[in-house]
Amino acid sequence: MAGWQCIRVERQGSLGRITLARPDARNPLDRATATEFLAALEEQIADEAVRSIVVTGAGEAFCAGGDLRQMRQFSEMTAEEAFDWPEPIVAAHRLMLGSAKPVIAAVNGPAYAGGMGLAGMCDIVIALRTAKFAMPEAKVGLFPMIIVAHLARSVPRKLLLEMMLTGDPIDAVEAWRLGFVNRLVETIDELEAAVQDYARKFEQVSPVAVRLGRRAFTLMADLTAEQALDAAQFLNVPLFLGDDLSEGATAFLEKRPPRWRTA
Repeated sequence: MAGWQCIRVERQGSLGRITLARPDARNPLDRATATEFLAALEEQIADEAVRSIVVTGAGEAFCAGGDLRQMRQFSEMTAEEAFDWPEPIVAAHRLMLGSAKPVIAAVNGPAYAGGMGLAGMCDIVIALRTAKFAMPEAKVGLFPMIIVAHLARSVPRKLLLEMMLTGDPIDAVEAWRLGFVNRLVETIDELEAAVQDYARKFEQVSPVAVRLGRRAFTLMADLTAEQALDAAQFLNVPLFLGDDLSEGATAFLEKRPPRWRTA
């Protein structure tokens, strides 16, 4: 898709990059941005040259969430329009549940409301130590409904509910202590270096294993232990019978890098 208005889309080797690009408004996740983000995510996932994807924000903020200037007009919508308005971001959350490729959030500043949800839908979160996370929707008469779907799986339940009910932020250090953030960095240069480090790691692993394994993880995480064990036996079969296991084992024994086929 050409002519992006709200985002920038690039590919650097095997790394796809999506940058929210409205720094003057702290990169709001309004409907236009969400629509472009969904299209960019679909494009990067479909690109065979892309092995991993990073999402970040331009300027000093990661994403400020919804645009309150637009939300002042919401009361004039019909019920059908109100139901349909968040569809692009709902679709992006759905797409991320089954993404064939790992997605990294490079949190370069505040990640508020839908911005915290955007970080939460990613597999890896790298954050500046000075970044903050918050869901202040209740302070303006909303509740962060949609992002519960991902955040309830990555933030302890009582703390998540407290954050949603009060709107109070947590800093990146606390988010790291809770396991929401994978890696803390001190500077923008270190943030980019960490992104490139993960991109190199994802280049070295089997794209087939990542594609099947990521989907299996999402599925099994929501099953009982007994159900997950049953599912795991079935989900192992295509990996056992596929070419990548044979190539990976052979490469290990021959002390050489594996030559993976594209996913």
